[in-house]
Amino acid sequence: MKPKLEKISPNLFYSFAVKREITPYMDYPLHYHPEHEIIFVEKSRGLRVMGDNVARFEDGDLVFISSNLPHVWKNDKEYYAGNPEFYVDVYVIHFLPDALGDSFFDLPELNHISRLFELGQQGISILGTDHARISQMVKAVCLSSGFDRLINFLQLLDALSKIKEYELLSTPFYAKNIRKLETERLNQVIDYMMENYRHEITLDQLASIIDMNKASFCRYFKTRVHKTCTQFLNEIRITQACKLLLNQALNISEIGYEVGYNNISHFNRQFKLLTGASAKVYRKQLLNITN
Repeated sequence: MKPKLEKISPNLFYSFAVKREITPYMDYPLHYHPEHEIIFVEKSRGLRVMGDNVARFEDGDLVFISSNLPHVWKNDKEYYAGNPEFYVDVYVIHFLPDALGDSFFDLPELNHISRLFELGQQGISILGTDHARISQMVKAVCLSSGFDRLINFLQLLDALSKIKEYELLSTPFYAKNIRKLETERLNQVIDYMMENYRHEITLDQLASIIDMNKASFCRYFKTRVHKTCTQFLNEIRITQACKLLLNQALNISEIGYEVGYNNISHFNRQFKLLTGASAKVYRKQLLNITN
């Protein structure tokens, strides 16, 4: 499945596009677009890729994304089995940098919002005490209309620009160095890894996706993403393993095999390297939190 430039449908009656979607699962491919995006995932869980960042997401995921940063949310496999208990409820706002006029956000009073757009080149996950307030503001924009929607939108941008607790997701190197043509090529590779991480994936397979030999591909990927392809694939697999640790019916060896590791010692080493704890200790911490 080839990632693509997403074209946001224009609305003649508004300066920005909003939508609320309630669907069985998220079905967008890895994509990018010229619009900034604010997304509040009220209900859903799975794997999120933001530039060169891979992480789990859960109910309440709240992210600001600036123009042209590749991203995707992929649901856990149970969402695709037709069980009505698993569904997606998401609020999304898209707007172009010049949505309110070419120089609107250059006004002295709005310098702080311009800074938000700069940080958003890496993708911003909103956390902590700001999260509940801002998620309600996103919903207010999507559920209002006319002048009220515009005022709510400006208040939302102001609040986002003043958040205290947040995480920058993608590396600044990825955000600044990636070009659109390279985005298309890299996204094909990343999308393949996300779809097939449970199976053995070789560098030759990945290189062939974009018609390169293995040595050239390895240099290409590391130069653009600032980590090796193997490191990136390990991040996808370990983030999925973290989710499976909540399933007490699976032992740790079974989880390692489920996410694509044929050698359990290698799985254990990679797990501790990326999380700072063994899978056994991590499971105990998770269960203490959720019980």
